[in-house]
Amino acid sequence: MQWLQELNFNLLPNSIEGAANINRILNNQKFRQVYLEGVDSQIQRDLPNLQQRNFLFDYNYAFTHNLSRSLRVNFNAATSSIIRELDPFGGSLGAPVSESGSRALWEGILNPGEPNTHIQSLVVNYKLPFQYIPLLSFIDATYNYTGNFNWIRGSEALSQVVSEDGIPLGIVNTIQNNNTKTLTGALSFSKLYSILGLKSKKNSFNAQVKKSVPNDSIAKKKYPLLKKGLTQLVDILTAIKRVQANYKENNGSVLPGYLPAVGFAGGLRPSLGYTFGSQADIRYEAARQGWLTEYPNFNQPFTQLHSSRLQASAQVVPFKGLIIDLNAERDYSENTLENFKVESQNYISQNSNLYGNFGMSTILIQTAFSSSRGSGRSNFEKFRDARKIIANRLAQNSNSISLVQNIDGYPVGFGKNQQGVLINSFLSAYSGVNPENISLNPVRNTPLPNWNIKFTGLTELKSIAKIFKRLSLNHAYRASYTLTNFQSNFDYNPLAPEQTDKLGNLIPKSLFSNINLVEQFNPLIRLDVELINSFKFLAELRKERAISLSLDNNLITESRGDEYVVGMGYRVKDVRFRTSIGGRRVILKGDLNIKADVSYRDNITVLRNLEYDNNQVTAGQRLMAIKVTADYALTRNLTAQFFYDHNFSEFAISTAFPQTSIRSGFTIRYNFGN
Repeated sequence: MQWLQELNFNLLPNSIEGAANINRILNNQKFRQVYLEGVDSQIQRDLPNLQQRNFLFDYNYAFTHNLSRSLRVNFNAATSSIIRELDPFGGSLGAPVSESGSRALWEGILNPGEPNTHIQSLVVNYKLPFQYIPLLSFIDATYNYTGNFNWIRGSEALSQVVSEDGIPLGIVNTIQNNNTKTLTGALSFSKLYSILGLKSKKNSFNAQVKKSVPNDSIAKKKYPLLKKGLTQLVDILTAIKRVQANYKENNGSVLPGYLPAVGFAGGLRPSLGYTFGSQADIRYEAARQGWLTEYPNFNQPFTQLHSSRLQASAQVVPFKGLIIDLNAERDYSENTLENFKVESQNYISQNSNLYGNFGMSTILIQTAFSSSRGSGRSNFEKFRDARKIIANRLAQNSNSISLVQNIDGYPVGFGKNQQGVLINSFLSAYSGVNPENISLNPVRNTPLPNWNIKFTGLTELKSIAKIFKRLSLNHAYRASYTLTNFQSNFDYNPLAPEQTDKLGNLIPKSLFSNINLVEQFNPLIRLDVELINSFKFLAELRKERAISLSLDNNLITESRGDEYVVGMGYRVKDVRFRTSIGGRRVILKGDLNIKADVSYRDNITVLRNLEYDNNQVTAGQRLMAIKVTADYALTRNLTAQFFYDHNFSEFAISTAFPQTSIRSGFTIRYNFGN
C-alpha cells in the first residue's frame, strides 16, 4: 500500500501569479496655419487637429498546483483589451495635450475595456504510480494533457450589415480550442526479472542450488536436467531487455460566428469543458443559446482536426553479441471543413468535407524477392486475380447488394475497378497476404514491426579474436504503407448507401487517390571485417522497392533498386620518405591509409496498366562506381590525399545515352588548430 502513502494531497496551490499592464498613448497633431489672400480667416483658423489614441489594458494570471507528488496542474490565462469609451482629450478638439489630454490619461484608470483577445492554457502532468507497487515497479509511465482555448474579437466594421430579411451580422467573434494528449511508457524487463528472482547467470543459479541442496555431488547427479532446463528458460525470458511506447494525440476545433464576449477572467462559455480543450460537440447547443450569428450569408467554415501518432520500440538480446531492435509506428490525421447556417437557433450543417492522411510500418517481405526486371510481374498478376475474391467478400459484407454477377463475373456494385476492390486486392498481392483473409478496412489499426539486427558474437571466440579485431554482420528492414490525400465523396448519399455510379459500382463514402508501399533492406546483409594486421574488408547488399497505385487512372508505378558494395582498406604504419623543404632535408613519417570501394547499382521503374498488357519501362539505370583514396599524414596538421573516382551509367530507356565520368587529383589539407 505504499502508493497510498505517497499520495500526499495538497489542498493549497503552490503559486498564484497575476499582472496587469496599462498602456495609454495620446497624440495631438496641430497643422500649420497658412493664411491665403481672399479666403475667410475664420475658416482657416478652424482646421481640425489630428488626434490619435491607443488605450490598452492587458492582464494575465496563472497558478500552479501540485495536487500530489505525481499529479501537477498549471493554468495560465492572458487577455488583451481595448478601452473605447473615454473621451481621449476631455475638452475641445483644439485643446493641447498638456492641458486636457493629461487628465484623460488618468480618467478611469482601472477601466478594463473591451476584450480583444483571450488565451488560456491548462497543463496536467501525471506520473502513474507504478513505482510504488512492487509487482508493477518495472513500468514507468507518464501522462500529459494540454488544453488550450482562444477567443478573438471580430471586426466592428461590418457589424451593422443587415440581410434582406433584417437579420444583422453582428460582431462575429471566433473561438477555437485544442488539446494534446501524450502517454509515454517504458518496461524495464531486467527490473522485472529481478523482481521475479530470474537470473540468467549460471554462477548465481549454481549458488542457489548449492545453498538449497547440502550435498553438491548429489545435486549434480539428481538435478542436471532440471538445472539445464531452468537455465535455458530463464535465458529465453531475459532476452527481452526493454520495451518503449509513445502515443500522442492532437484534437482541435475552430468555430467562427460566435457572438458573446468573454468575461474579465475568461468566462465559462460556451462550456467549461470547451475552455479546457474538450472536443465535445458544442455547435448545436451554442446555436440553441443564440450564441451563433443567424446572418444567412455567413460563409466562414467550422473546422475540426484530429491527428494521432504511435511509436513503439523494443530491444531483444538473445545472447551476448546479438542485438535485435524492433520498431513500429502509425500516423493518422484528418481535418473536417464544414459550412453551416443557423435558422431559428438551429444549427444546420452544409457541405461537410473530411480529408486526411494515413501511414504505418508494415511487412512486405513475402513478395520482396519476386522477379524485378522487365516483364516479371507475378505480383501484378496476383493483383489482377485477387480482385474477384475481394469483390465477392465485399458483396457478402454489404447488406444492400445482392450476389448477382455482372457480365465480367463480378458481383453487382463491386466491379473490377471499384475502389474497395482495387485497394484490398493491391494490398493482398504486394504484401503476400491471402485475399481470403486480408482485412477489408484500408485504414489499419495495428502497425507491423520493422527490425535492425547486429551480430558481433564471433569475436567472443578466442580463436576468432586472434585473427579479427572486428567482425560484424548487419541486417535492417523497413517498410511503410501510406494513404495520401483521402477525402469525403460528395456523391455519396448516406440515406441511399446502395446508390451506384455510371459503371454500376457502389459509390464509396471516402475517396482515396494514392496508395504507396515502400520497402528497404538497408542493408540486406553487411559484412564488416578488420583483421589484426589493419586490413579492412566490407561487403554490402541493399535492396529497395516502391509501389504506388493511382486510383485516378488505375495505374501502378513500380520502382526497384539493387546495390552491391565491396570495399577494402589497409593502413600502412610509419611510412617514411625524404624530402627537401626550404633547402633542408626532412624525413617524414606517418600512416598511409588506403581505401578502395566498388559499387554497382541497378534501378528500374515500370508503369503497369490494369486494363491492357502494356507495361512500360519509364526510368532506370545501371550505375557502376570505383573510388580509391589514399591519405597520408605529413605532419600532425598537414594531410595529403590522393583520390580517384570513376563512374559509369547506362540508362534503361533509349532516349538517354551512357555516361562516363572520371575525377582524380590530390588534396592538401592543413589544420591551423592545435
